[in-house]
Amino acid sequence: MRPSLVLDGLHPQRSLPNTWKKLAERDRQQETVGINLSNFSFLDHPEETLTSIKEIAIAEAHALSARLNFKDKNCLDVAPFMTLMEFWSDMVPIFEGGEMDFPMQKVLAATGVSQAMGIGLGGVSDFDDVWAFPLTRRRRPGSTVSRTRFVDVPTRDTATTRFCTAMNDWLGQPDISLELSDSGAAKLMNLLGEVLENAERHSDGARRDGAWSVSGFLTRDSSDLEGEWKYRASIGIISVGNTFSESLSRAHPNQLEKIDEYVKAARRDGARQSDETLRTVCALQDTVTCVSEAEEESRGGYGLMDILDFVDGLGQTDDPALLPRVTIISGRSCIRLFGSYISGKEVPGEVHSPRVQWFNKENSAKVRPDENHVFDLSASFPGTVISIGFCLDPSYLSRIFNDA
Repeated sequence: MRPSLVLDGLHPQRSLPNTWKKLAERDRQQETVGINLSNFSFLDHPEETLTSIKEIAIAEAHALSARLNFKDKNCLDVAPFMTLMEFWSDMVPIFEGGEMDFPMQKVLAATGVSQAMGIGLGGVSDFDDVWAFPLTRRRRPGSTVSRTRFVDVPTRDTATTRFCTAMNDWLGQPDISLELSDSGAAKLMNLLGEVLENAERHSDGARRDGAWSVSGFLTRDSSDLEGEWKYRASIGIISVGNTFSESLSRAHPNQLEKIDEYVKAARRDGARQSDETLRTVCALQDTVTCVSEAEEESRGGYGLMDILDFVDGLGQTDDPALLPRVTIISGRSCIRLFGSYISGKEVPGEVHSPRVQWFNKENSAKVRPDENHVFDLSASFPGTVISIGFCLDPSYLSRIFNDA
């Protein structure tokens, strides 16, 4: 049995006696375990998708052979595959193929996720209608050899550069024909850079030396009845280690007091979510950070809201079915941002106030969050997954920028 933070988190009984069996001790008569994965998307089916990933972790502990059958024709969300990637090399090699449609193979090969998992997709040579934000990963916590690890962050620079290159590729499609300005590119690089820096600081406790992975893709779907292409984007950001709730235990006492007040207020209003999930809601708000010196200097804690503003602004469309969505899974906590709860809002009447999103009509920290958007999961991921989905609507973008 190989040690694995993710496998142990998904399958807590894995390390108990007689749960994980050596391959030589597994039943030779048992049939190959078939695991069917459909609607494999944190954006639309977070509970079912994480449960399916847990099923894979359980099979690794006892099965002699298994097959993964991906039933979706297209890749609906890159984040679940990135989650698999985080523990794939920690499993004993019981998986022997399965089903995967060609459009999904194209996405996984283009992004580099399949290569990171060691899955051979040698037959994929056609990447038409797929534009990748290539996978970038920061090494596992504590493994850096740099003496200036808080300054020397080439991987983060690589990720932000690749992100801007990908966005220019996506916006540069002939029927969109837009490009980032220098200031826009700089803003995007800072935006993603802060989120990744936060992942490094928050997921690895006092060392602030955590690992992360980021990737994404844009696909062009077949044209609709009016002859327009639909461009669908997916971005995944994953950090393994401390959850949002766990990292906030290291926050400045002033913030800990405010978080405790929020949990108590939500309880008084009848909130049924766990304390962990309510604290995770707090982690989204502007200025909330687990870094005490950032609180003392009134900086930090803006990265998530900046991401949400970016997605909300770029991903608007006249098609209600394609509006932007974001799902955040951290431990057992799940937060789904969509519709009127897609981004944060400044407090009315206050100039440049912090953006907040409390997931209720009043947008009030004294009212419990909507259970359709904030809830507990039956399985737990040891870290945080951010799954982002939006479309680029050529007609909408053309109208907006022509009016600007």
